[in-house]
Amino acid sequence: MEQKNTKTLSLVCPSCGGRMELSADGEKAVCPYCGHEMFIDTDDSAQQEYERRIAMARAEEDIKDLQRNRQRKRRLRGWLIAFCVIAGICLINVAIPGSPMHELAFPRATDPFTAVSVKFSGMSGEGRAELQISNRNTEYADNAKFEVTPDTGLSNGDAVTVKAQAPLGWRFDPSEKQFMVEGLTVWVTSTDQLSGDNLDKIHANTERLIREDWEDIVASSFAQGMTYTPYRMYLFISDENNSYEHNVLYDTYEVKVTREDGSVLTSYEACRYTDLKIPADGILTAGYGSLQGFNFGYNHGFSYAQSFSGWTDAAEMEADLRHVRDGYHLAD
Repeated sequence: MEQKNTKTLSLVCPSCGGRMELSADGEKAVCPYCGHEMFIDTDDSAQQEYERRIAMARAEEDIKDLQRNRQRKRRLRGWLIAFCVIAGICLINVAIPGSPMHELAFPRATDPFTAVSVKFSGMSGEGRAELQISNRNTEYADNAKFEVTPDTGLSNGDAVTVKAQAPLGWRFDPSEKQFMVEGLTVWVTSTDQLSGDNLDKIHANTERLIREDWEDIVASSFAQGMTYTPYRMYLFISDENNSYEHNVLYDTYEVKVTREDGSVLTSYEACRYTDLKIPADGILTAGYGSLQGFNFGYNHGFSYAQSFSGWTDAAEMEADLRHVRDGYHLAD
């Protein structure tokens, strides 16, 4: 039996490398991926040429892959050498005292708050905090950074935090510290805050004004003498934060004048003080006013030239004081 020679064609697309398919008539091959068409030549020389071209294309691609791998290895070797050089320089610098790398690797530890304090100023509730550094001669002083939080709207008893950021070569331990707010000026909101020298100053001023108000009467033939004693203190607080006068104090006295016939006239005097507050030094500040009341001397047998101010009834005095303080409440 005769054996026929069978030819096997390589149906590989030269454009994309995909497997090509024969057309129905068997005269051409078509790539289903990129659409490339190629006519089938049954001549052996044509088939051999086609296979040669495919082999050359593959060889060129293999050469390009080899070159790319060699370039990648060269770059990797260069980066490795550069890394080793830099690491060596860093290690050398770390070993040199005083160098930036040495300070970064071995920072000096210190407490930054040995020369740091906080100064508080203003009114309690509206106070401010200001950092104070008593020693600027330390090595890190010019480059260290401090932050005070919060630094406004402070009241006595609040706490503020100071955070310290160390410069290169230093490590702060501790890196933050709390300070208690104190020493802010406070409004007088209770008569209990008035004691000692502050209370003595108020009474001394009130008594001086009473003596001046009554001196003509006492020195005349209409009276034999006068005594005065503290009666009560009335403290009014404004109901509005932006009021013209934050608080008003009335220091009241009971005054007794002995007439020439031996009878005794009792009067009540009130001296008005405004915006009382106590700063950090504890010494009271206030707007010193004058005696309050009305002249009633003529109704009790004295002339206008010898009249004096005051009330004959304590309850009437208190009612009048409350009335003139609209927009305020009586604290005590």
